[in-house]
Amino acid sequence: MSAICGVLYFNGRHVTQETSANMMREFEIYHADAVGTCQKEQIFLACHAQHITPESAQEILPYHDVLSGLIITADAIVDNRAELIHKLGIEHSFRKGMPDSKLILLAYLKWGHECPKHLVGDFSFAIWDERKQELFCAVDHTGTRTFYYFRSSTLFAFSTLIKPLFSLKEIPRKHNELWLADFLAMPCQNHQLDPELTPYQNIRLLPAGHSLIVNPSRSTKKIYWQVEKQQELKLKSNYEYEEAFREVLDEAVKCRLRSIRPIGVMLSGGLDSTSIACLAARELGLKGQRLQAFSAVPMASYRDWLPACIVADETPFIEAVREHAGNIDVTYCSSEGKHSLSDTDRLLASLEQPYKIFENLFWIESIFTEAQGRNVGVLLNGAAGNVTISWGRFEPYMITLLRTGQLYRLIRECWLVAKRFKRPHRVLLKMLWTLLPYNIKNMLSKFSYHKSQRELQALSLINPVFASQSSVDKRFHQFGYDKLFDKSTDSLEERKNRLNPAVFSHVGVISTKQSLTYQMARRDPTADKRVIEFCFSVPDNQYVQGGRGRSLLRRAMAGILPEKVLINERKRGRQSADWAQRLQPFWPELVAEVRKIGELATERSFLNISKIQDTINIVRTIPDDAADDPNLRMLIRSLIFSRFLRYEEVISNTNTSGQA
Repeated sequence: MSAICGVLYFNGRHVTQETSANMMREFEIYHADAVGTCQKEQIFLACHAQHITPESAQEILPYHDVLSGLIITADAIVDNRAELIHKLGIEHSFRKGMPDSKLILLAYLKWGHECPKHLVGDFSFAIWDERKQELFCAVDHTGTRTFYYFRSSTLFAFSTLIKPLFSLKEIPRKHNELWLADFLAMPCQNHQLDPELTPYQNIRLLPAGHSLIVNPSRSTKKIYWQVEKQQELKLKSNYEYEEAFREVLDEAVKCRLRSIRPIGVMLSGGLDSTSIACLAARELGLKGQRLQAFSAVPMASYRDWLPACIVADETPFIEAVREHAGNIDVTYCSSEGKHSLSDTDRLLASLEQPYKIFENLFWIESIFTEAQGRNVGVLLNGAAGNVTISWGRFEPYMITLLRTGQLYRLIRECWLVAKRFKRPHRVLLKMLWTLLPYNIKNMLSKFSYHKSQRELQALSLINPVFASQSSVDKRFHQFGYDKLFDKSTDSLEERKNRLNPAVFSHVGVISTKQSLTYQMARRDPTADKRVIEFCFSVPDNQYVQGGRGRSLLRRAMAGILPEKVLINERKRGRQSADWAQRLQPFWPELVAEVRKIGELATERSFLNISKIQDTINIVRTIPDDAADDPNLRMLIRSLIFSRFLRYEEVISNTNTSGQA
């Protein structure tokens, strides 16, 4: 993948060489296979390219089509090339080797502002139309590639990264307090409620499925695609649904194998990543190629604390996949010597923001490092699989059956689920709680404060005064965010909540910057637009059947996945079960650092200092089973946020001294 940037002045001012050089200098820490710029009076476009696909190796970006007066710069891999080539009527002699950016340009010539609707893949791009004096920008359907931008009365600037924008004198580096408030107040791992917000004032993020038209008079943002209910797919039998499912998923995997370097996959023992791995291995095997798999396992000194039904080491399932496929090479990554805070400074600089996924990020980075060492160009994953290909959560399905009046099926499915467990009465009570209206559950919760609610409340870091000033509760209500996750949702609501633009922004920011850092494309077939639309068209009773969830994927992958993985319903993998144990040797020095939180004015403004200091007096040691302790998790989040503020202060002081 690549990094792109650009500047457009509206007041007749020309872009200077100094301006363009300053922006491009911020990309120099990343490897580039090619660097290109185009500068014409008031417009500047650039691309810092990393070649992944065979076609990209010959690509020239920015590309100026003199006949049409169009200039494009793009960070793009287009996955529906064959379909697009057919729609565009491109002659056979020109098809082979045609770069994806040229396909996008031809799509723009044919469909204009509607062109993103016809594209499938991971992309962000900008097209300057000299004749219209207009800049057209777009990002892919799930926001996999970032597009940051700034707009004033005299200037529009954009970039894959935030830092190049701050190289422009017109753009100040100031915190966006709404983003910070969201980050601190939300107990979940997501960063913000509004998908357009970034940690900095006036820097916006173009959300998933959006395009942007920029001209001197205004900027117009449009939604061209969003996750929504599809027309129900009506087929005659389970077999036909399975066949149609395999066809869509197989194509989503196959089109992501287009790489000039080896293909890798992030592999766990669950259904999603193993399905992606087996389909990819099968396709690569036809070409005599092997799939490189990378799996995270606990550190050598890990002491197991989990119940028997949950496993920290999924090696037996991964080995079953390796033996079944025959052409998968597995690298096990134990991340020895790493912990959740060992690379914070580098990650804050790389991600350009604080983060909450500290439990997983250290081993994800280890996998990228191992994959880079094996020259991997595409690293597959199945991150969206739980909401698409392996959907089948029973609780939302129950709500769907209740709301649609399918009472007989509801009772039958509840009984079938209860029969499968040793304590059916507990299962039935849980189901009854799920079916209660939200208002009743909310009222009961006030009388009986559940442990899970206390844990969620413990994760909030925000200073109460700052929360009030930022109207956090009002924003939660505005965006329909249920901070205690007590609201019962049906299948459609649940899936849309988990595939909303803010979630896409959260994932896309991390994915883009990891791709640039490690020179490889992180790609998810389970988030393919065609896969999402197909999965949202399949009736719910295909996902839950006979009291069993994830039914469609299990049936469709019969013979493709090994039986050990396919029929497993009793063992669940637990990623990062050892993250708390990794911190044990470093806890005294981390406690000392926590006690210093509050020394900075910004820390006192944003963070609940008294809560943090009271909690550190409680968490004096880290027991082996502390990975689920919300107090410990809150403290680690506090440390990361504190380090972010201190990192920002260093940059601010450096800039101030430089200007002096």
